[in-house]
Amino acid sequence: MFEVSENKTLTYNEFQRTTEPRWFEHKVLHDKPELEFEGAGTDDISFKILLRAELGINPEKQMAKIREFARRGKKALFIRGNKPISANYWVIKRAVEVHKVIDNQGNILIMEVDLNLMEYPRETEDETKKKTTSSVKKAYTAKTSKYIGTITITVKSVHIRSGPGVNNKVLGYAMKNDKLKVTGKKNGWYALGGGKYISANSAYSSFKGA
Repeated sequence: MFEVSENKTLTYNEFQRTTEPRWFEHKVLHDKPELEFEGAGTDDISFKILLRAELGINPEKQMAKIREFARRGKKALFIRGNKPISANYWVIKRAVEVHKVIDNQGNILIMEVDLNLMEYPRETEDETKKKTTSSVKKAYTAKTSKYIGTITITVKSVHIRSGPGVNNKVLGYAMKNDKLKVTGKKNGWYALGGGKYISANSAYSSFKGA
């Protein structure tokens, strides 16, 4: 909370907001890459806070609150002028403090803080219901499907598709170190259950039998 009163001044300056959508570059031999729009990205905002003891702020205590907020991964709306700057939450991605003035007792009198915040999308009521339904379906599938083993992803990311082949629709991604249960194998592809498939190429993952 930023406030200005007769007893306290806590404001920020040099506010910047960055919007960066997600694009994937498909490399084309001897030509410029083809771009594929993957969706919206998370916005970043950055700004500076000057904490001065003479203006009613205790720099050390205020910075301790910021560190606690960051280390616990807390999220909150960014409110300016009695209204949020976006519908989504924000989390502290990075906080850099510079102790500008310290007295002979070791007390910090002036501290400058650079804050970098990252957007944290809020779920709508419909999205929450969909996730709950999806979780129930996954739990049911896990109980009723017979697994033949588990794969561990060994590269940065691998496509999860709707069928055993590269021409099938991309449903999502498996990231490095993810562990996925396998229900079967077909035409060089692992079946993950629920109509999902991932390449069985050993260059992308390691398999361990059940």
